[in-house]
Amino acid sequence: MNTGKRPDELEALFEAATGAFRSRDALGRIQPSPAWADLTPAQRERLFDRQLIARLIESGLHPGGLSSTGMTVVERIRSLPQLDRD
Repeated sequence: MNTGKRPDELEALFEAATGAFRSRDALGRIQPSPAWADLTPAQRERLFDRQLIARLIESGLHPGGLSSTGMTVVERIRSLPQLDRD
């Protein structure tokens, strides 16, 4: 399938979208990587596989077994204000 992208361009899109960082909009909602929009459905499937592998490697290297996504979730929970229990 010819997507019109050179292999190096496609690899750059994969690299940009594989990382765990995602920007947020004004309401704090996570936004998809802009590189995602430039990929075909088949390429998105390949990217998904890469992302799973990346998260497995990250969690294998982390002492607590967390991926970068897991670490981000824990950090966000810890940053929430405590509920007033009175």
